Amino acid sequence: MRCGSFVHSICRRLCQLILMGGVMMAAMPTQADVLISPLRVHLDDDQRTATIIMRNPSDGPRTYRLEWLEQSVSETGAYRKYKEGETVKHSPASPFLRLSPRQITVQPGINQKVRVQFRSKPDMAPGEYRSHLLFKVVSELSSPTSTTEIGAGEGVTLVLNMQMSFAIPVVVRHGVNEAPEVKIADIETVPATEPGQTAQLSVLLKRSGVAGSYGRVVVEMQRDEASPVERIGVADNVSVFADVSQRRLHISLRDTHIPSGAWLRVVYEGQSEYAGMVWDEQVFQAR
Repeated sequence: MRCGSFVHSICRRLCQLILMGGVMMAAMPTQADVLISPLRVHLDDDQRTATIIMRNPSDGPRTYRLEWLEQSVSETGAYRKYKEGETVKHSPASPFLRLSPRQITVQPGINQKVRVQFRSKPDMAPGEYRSHLLFKVVSELSSPTSTTEIGAGEGVTLVLNMQMSFAIPVVVRHGVNEAPEVKIADIETVPATEPGQTAQLSVLLKRSGVAGSYGRVVVEMQRDEASPVERIGVADNVSVFADVSQRRLHISLRDTHIPSGAWLRVVYEGQSEYAGMVWDEQVFQAR
């Protein structure tokens, strides 16, 4: 026996709320729900408009309502929605942003565009501002990404329709002309502990300055002087926002362990508006 339409709608809403707990996970190809580019928007006094492209690779339509969301960010890059009445510790960008349209339906195999525009105000103080653009799924108008059945006992089966909402950061810089300084402050190798796992590199980035950084951390290895340099790890879309002073990340490496005596190079290099910039690099020998 399956749950009736009333219970089914509760199940669907419950699943949506559960997934909203991880709302900051932007849609990736493996989720097969919706693809989005770019995963981060940057605007400033020279670049005042941006276009976000969404593509639906699934078999059913997806309808999203666009809203602004304010979230704090932790040292590990995890986001947390501010509670009602809680003081927002960063400078929100949403009062200076306009969206068009505010609701979209993305048909299967079709691209849709969303336009974001930055409008500064006379009393806008120089600095970096951030808000997150939430693509909130309209469940009544969207086909489920997938369906999961959960036994509830006594012959009752709950049917959960998976529907994913997600958000991306939108960063605005006004009156900021200098890039931040970022240093690689600490590096630690974390060996694999279970079969099938690979080693990891724990990297601590420390930032100073008015603006935040954005880029990727690349890990290269040379086993000995006669061996070629190999890329064994990379972390893309690494931000250290203006309201935090450091970022800790764990990068999964290609190999299960690093050979003793091998040389490693870790570099934090810019992406997007910081393309071509190298903030810092560290070279060390594995023990």
